[in-house]
Amino acid sequence: MLKKAIIITALIAIPLTIWIASTYGKLKEVSYKEAQNTETKSESDQAPKVIVVSTIIDASQAPSKIACIDATGAPFSAQYTGISPESPFSAGQTVRFVGHVHGGEAPYFHATQVYAP
Repeated sequence: MLKKAIIITALIAIPLTIWIASTYGKLKEVSYKEAQNTETKSESDQAPKVIVVSTIIDASQAPSKIACIDATGAPFSAQYTGISPESPFSAGQTVRFVGHVHGGEAPYFHATQVYAP
């Protein structure tokens, strides 16, 4: 009886786990404005990570401040705290930043990973 219960539970739990991971484990590509809508208002919560496709305008102060525009043309500031990319950030470069928005007086996108498209 116990063996049947374990097998039935596994047959239900494994596909359910795979479905949940595939549905909720994918990062969404959004504009900076859409990323701002996902920011949290509490310091204890972290906003969900998203991907923002960006064109770098000015990377002279990288990684602490990178001036970018998103695919819609909206300007925003990004801070990159991930592993150094293979090539340094440069003006005109298009990157896919993974991170979340920090609100406040001067909101910015906190990028923890970067992908070159």
